[in-house]
Amino acid sequence: MRICKRLLSVLMACSFISTSAALSASDVFAENNISCNIYDTTIDSESKEAVSSLSQEALIDDNVGAAELTETPYNVFDIYNAHQTYVKLHSGDKSLMYKKAEGIDVSYAQGQIDWKAVKDSGVDFAIIRAGFGNADKYPYQVDTWFKYNIEEAQKVGMDVGVYWYSYATDAQGAYDEAVSCYNVIKDYDLQYPVYFDIEDPSQKHLSTYETSVLIETFCSEIRSRGYYAGLYSYANLLTTKVYKEVLDKYDIWVAHYGVNVPSYSKEYGMWQYSSTGSISGIDHAVDLDHCYINYPYIISPDTYEPDGTETDSVADLRPVNIDKGVASGVDVSVWQGKIDWEKMKASGIDYAMIRAGYGNLSTQTDKYFKANVEGAEKAGMDFGAYWYSYASSPEDAVLEAKACLEVIKGHKFAYPIYYCIEDQCFASMSSKEISDIIKAFCSELEKNGYYVGVKSYANFLNTRVDDGVFADYDVWVSHYGVAKPDFSKNYNMWQYTNDGTINGLNGSFNLDYAYLNFPEIMKNNHLNGF
Repeated sequence: MRICKRLLSVLMACSFISTSAALSASDVFAENNISCNIYDTTIDSESKEAVSSLSQEALIDDNVGAAELTETPYNVFDIYNAHQTYVKLHSGDKSLMYKKAEGIDVSYAQGQIDWKAVKDSGVDFAIIRAGFGNADKYPYQVDTWFKYNIEEAQKVGMDVGVYWYSYATDAQGAYDEAVSCYNVIKDYDLQYPVYFDIEDPSQKHLSTYETSVLIETFCSEIRSRGYYAGLYSYANLLTTKVYKEVLDKYDIWVAHYGVNVPSYSKEYGMWQYSSTGSISGIDHAVDLDHCYINYPYIISPDTYEPDGTETDSVADLRPVNIDKGVASGVDVSVWQGKIDWEKMKASGIDYAMIRAGYGNLSTQTDKYFKANVEGAEKAGMDFGAYWYSYASSPEDAVLEAKACLEVIKGHKFAYPIYYCIEDQCFASMSSKEISDIIKAFCSELEKNGYYVGVKSYANFLNTRVDDGVFADYDVWVSHYGVAKPDFSKNYNMWQYTNDGTINGLNGSFNLDYAYLNFPEIMKNNHLNGF
């Protein structure tokens, strides 16, 4: 998690307003010199709503009655870290943390359920609706079948969690819903989280800021009362209307039907993949869920009994959700030999990264650079270039930059020029030495009107390059056999395999995804020869 604890504690303070000294979220943000926009992860193409200009006083009533604000705000990370330490002490390792389980979620809509038949059919768990809205004020808003469902499910040994359907449009409403939910579920032990279900049409007009305040208010209150809190909604809302820092704090249950993988790129523990399931013991259609996190173990590690299906990694359990970016590419050099660029273009490849050369002499041009550039140009394929480094010092890197400039002049590159730092010659250098070499090369090309970046494998970038480099230049990261490269900083190109195949062409290829519309950037800003 990239944001510091203090910053997140400030966000959490939005939900903990004292009756004796009411403090608005606006005041809390202002007091810490933090813009309310800092957490905004709204995707403009999917949600045009701006962060609300309403003061938090309009969202939170002075008489919420939540836990009093202390001088040091309540910090969930201390609790989370303590819990993780507890889990490790009781498990010795992470071998029980993940497990594939199949479940259902039910409400009054399913009527009377034969829970023994459900259990016998192979269902592992059930998430049961406890109620909706402010049930303390309106008792009829407790789900009419909740008591029956949870007690009968537990009688047959079914693991259960609950969800509370929200109609809240302000933090007061979300707090009231959390208290109502607690009062309904407090006499029951749960093996799965308590989920805040936010999906009602009445909430669609809320901004990212307002939506996040609702979630934070409900979930933090439920958590403070000793329950494991989670968030449920459909993929689009989770992607466009919730701050990343809120998503990172609570377990996610994502709904997306009719797809192989939910269109939600962040971490999630459960996926509601169908609303039309048929299960023995239930007369009506029922929602079906895949779960990937071993909640019964995490919630009650002392009493959990392993069954041998647990694992220490979620990678093999959850369907892979790969972000393929905006363009698919290939990178080539002399090692690929002569390439049929017309077939390359016809195969669906959008762009090519072509090795221009290596070392500090312009005579060290890649043997196939000229042929590859001409072939790509003739086929109408966009391309960029990279220079393989052997530099031993910043001065040597400047010589490499000048050699690169000599080789690439006269061509238009719709994609960046990357400095490839992968050779064994860098193994004995310090991070500062390597970073100074990168800066020397990149700044020289930048002065000459080129969009530049650094290319290397993920572990090298993580451990051997100073963060300042990533703030100044683009990154092309190499990491194979994963759903996402293990690199936490920003990158705009990913080399995801060195063993790819391309229709109509023999041999294996390095394949890439690009995450920016580089051709538009180069043309609009008159870079790289444009």
